[in-house]
Amino acid sequence: MYVTSRLRIAGLSIAILVLCGGAVADDESWYPRTITSDNGSAVIYAPQIDAWDDFETIRGWVAFSISKSDSDVSWYGSMRFSARTDTDLAEREVLLHDFDISEMSIEGLDEDSAEYGLILDGFTSISRKVPLDLVLAYLPRRVELARTQGLNSDPPRIFVSESPALLLSVDGEPRFLPIEGMGLQFLLNTSWDVFRTGDNGPLYLCDEGAWLESSSLEASWTWASKLPADLRKLPDGPNWDGARACLPEGLGSIAVPERQPPTVFFSSEAAELLLTDGEPQWSTIGDRGLAYVTNTEQELFRVGDAHYLLLSGRWFTASDLSGPWTMAKELPDAFQDIPAEDSETPHEMSYVRSSVPGTEEAWEAALVASIPRKAEIRRGSEEDLDIKVTYAGEPVFEPIEDTGIDMAVNTSYQVLRYRGVYYLCHNATWLTSLAPAGPWQFADRIPEAFATIPPSSPAYNTTFAKIDGSDPEYIQYAYTSGYEGAYVENETVVYGTGYAPSVAFGYTYWSGYPYPYYPYYWWPPTYGYGAWYNPNTGRYGEAVVGYGPYGAAGGAAVYNPETGVYGRGQAVWDNDEFAGRGFAYNPNTDTSVARNRYVDFEDNEGWSERVARRGDEWRYTESEWQDGRLESEFESSLGTEGTVTRERQGDSIVSEGTVTGDNRSAEFSSVIEDGTLAGSIEGSEGGSGTYDRQLGDGEITGGSTFEKDGKTLETDVTRTAEGVQREFETGDGGQGVSQRSGDSNQFVYESGSGDVYAGRDGNVYQRTDDGWQQVQNPDRRQPSARDSYASGQYGSYDLNRDFQSRQRGYDRYQRHQATGGRATRGRAGRGRGRRR
Repeated sequence: MYVTSRLRIAGLSIAILVLCGGAVADDESWYPRTITSDNGSAVIYAPQIDAWDDFETIRGWVAFSISKSDSDVSWYGSMRFSARTDTDLAEREVLLHDFDISEMSIEGLDEDSAEYGLILDGFTSISRKVPLDLVLAYLPRRVELARTQGLNSDPPRIFVSESPALLLSVDGEPRFLPIEGMGLQFLLNTSWDVFRTGDNGPLYLCDEGAWLESSSLEASWTWASKLPADLRKLPDGPNWDGARACLPEGLGSIAVPERQPPTVFFSSEAAELLLTDGEPQWSTIGDRGLAYVTNTEQELFRVGDAHYLLLSGRWFTASDLSGPWTMAKELPDAFQDIPAEDSETPHEMSYVRSSVPGTEEAWEAALVASIPRKAEIRRGSEEDLDIKVTYAGEPVFEPIEDTGIDMAVNTSYQVLRYRGVYYLCHNATWLTSLAPAGPWQFADRIPEAFATIPPSSPAYNTTFAKIDGSDPEYIQYAYTSGYEGAYVENETVVYGTGYAPSVAFGYTYWSGYPYPYYPYYWWPPTYGYGAWYNPNTGRYGEAVVGYGPYGAAGGAAVYNPETGVYGRGQAVWDNDEFAGRGFAYNPNTDTSVARNRYVDFEDNEGWSERVARRGDEWRYTESEWQDGRLESEFESSLGTEGTVTRERQGDSIVSEGTVTGDNRSAEFSSVIEDGTLAGSIEGSEGGSGTYDRQLGDGEITGGSTFEKDGKTLETDVTRTAEGVQREFETGDGGQGVSQRSGDSNQFVYESGSGDVYAGRDGNVYQRTDDGWQQVQNPDRRQPSARDSYASGQYGSYDLNRDFQSRQRGYDRYQRHQATGGRATRGRAGRGRGRRR
């Protein structure tokens, strides 16, 4: 098996062999793996997992074979091992290290032989990766998981509409502030562009390029026929880019849309909008009375007379859509009828199973949420973070009830004060100082009182960031998904604590602060932003647009007093990309994306740039195009960089590029002519390949062949309006097919490894069409009836379970890799669709 990456060449997404590394490197997670030395080689098969103790130590078995360099004879063996683990949830991989071999059996080889040492040292001398999905597939359902206590189960306010509507959500009491030098005021604590003329004048709201007007937030809204002239005077800067882009040419008389204005639901408390396209249309699932609504972006179900609505991972029920809604203590058994995503007949609502108690998907989601992510920080490296904690005015702290801890409320950073010492939780690490603004140094211990911060506090997420250990040189930190706002409750994973701002920790602002730096601090939301669970990443995400024209990633604050860029509530989290500029930032996870774009259609030229960052990792891309020629350059903090050019030459489009990293490189080129693409790639390590695509009869077809060191990968692809299907085959007999239609993905893979497994009796077994057969070593005794695995049974252990777990684990791992971390959900999470 080969590792694949994706490059966008001539408008087609093609899978290419990473020739920088050629065949799978030692730290990759595909099996079987080969270890070589002067004396011979060893093949290691996929580990079989017995247990994962506290998500810290894995215990399991592994089968292997050894061949001498001067002989075709192979010895098979098995070893029992334990290893410490680190988990990369983004890549869905578990790193095994610090191995301990407690048992090893290779009948026919002496323990002092070079071949014996080859497998022993080769397996344990380096860290090794295995797919997270493989590990999860082996774990028994009896694994105990910590449940979060004290979350708020009160439902949000739920508005229902069968016609176009929007939710004007305001964070607490509405706060109107003046715009300097104008007769206009704007609504600070909302993600909508809402303006008011004077203290009691009419209100104006921009929605989808049109303007609505109302006498108050609570009153009905109609189309505006004219707008205040002062809107033309909005200051420059990203705070008002979206509003300026929405302005018509003339303000004195504007065209009124022919369609009916949307219903505007106003709420100053946590709320959600249940919107259907006309009367709800129901479709059944299974034969136990379960039905779901097909004409909505929400997850709305019905069993009998009871309705069930999924919001932020929580189920609410009501006898009628108009309510009242209450938390559902349990779901009917009919929910188990929803087909699984990896079943033969997956359903568009299959993704919901991750939130249905009792399903394997929900149990797996809870497992993933409980796995710690770890980081090791060198002492004294604080200056590399470039942290500058700033406050709006003098630092203001408010007490966290019954803890003895104070929290800063006028900064975008999470700063706590305890017994005169200040602590900063930043990117899941802890720093400490004797002053509220620093200087900061990494902490190797935090007060035990921090563990008592209740879910009702906006600092609750910090209780999931731990100090895992330390030595004179390094400090180890670990955090679970609670730090990102996802909690295990009632056997499922939910988003947010469910609490709204308290009296002590509402937003804070100073009206006397100079324009445009209006400080505004935002409570981490639970509802109203389209939060949904992504089983591919094991994380919750937001619909980005949610119930407003701008993104709201969800964090502790939206204002940076040092720059003032975030001066207007959630509105500046993600400005209008079509206006050429965008920015999004989550202070809790220290993740940001920035992009700029300029296009001059008259001169046929333009440029774009994009920066994505998470913690210390980043990727930067810039492109320029003029007269049909595009040049792009990219680089990342991991040392990878490259260039891509694309140019029209007559009737052909010629592309070429180079990717370098880790002292290796790959060069590729392609030509598109008469609807056909032909390309080649060559790596510095000796690998090479070709690929082609043809366009005709409403479909794109093609294939590719890659080769290195005698190993090959061949693929065939067919792309139609219904979706994409890829088939592949490796030189060692592995083969598979992936299919993608819309947001639905399916993947089937059959390994060419021969299905070799370690038995718990010291023997090695292979699964064949005739059942389980013991793999013979030279001079090894013949198996007796008592240790035969013909049925897959040996004592209390079942090799069939090993086989099923390996197949299921690799199938899910491939599915996750094929989607690139994208959600496979069929309908929800598409932002604006929730409002229309």
